[in-house]
Amino acid sequence: MAGIISRAREEGMQQGIEQGMQQGMRRGRVEGERALLERLLLRRFGFLAPEIAARLGQASADDLETWADKVLDAPTIDDVFESGR
Repeated sequence: MAGIISRAREEGMQQGIEQGMQQGMRRGRVEGERALLERLLLRRFGFLAPEIAARLGQASADDLETWADKVLDAPTIDDVFESGR
């Protein structure tokens, strides 16, 4: 019985570690996308208003990808963040 409990505990710990690693990798990816988009925006448009920086800080991975797709072609920074394009 003790062996079964020990094995179950070990398996549970392993699953927790794997989930934590996956979550950390997702967060790292989002942070990398955010940092790259911020660099591109700064290079293309110059100074970022505080509300733009805040928006980037709260953005989902999907939002960041959508905005990154727009940054090279958008005539203004506001056009990057327009929905429906």
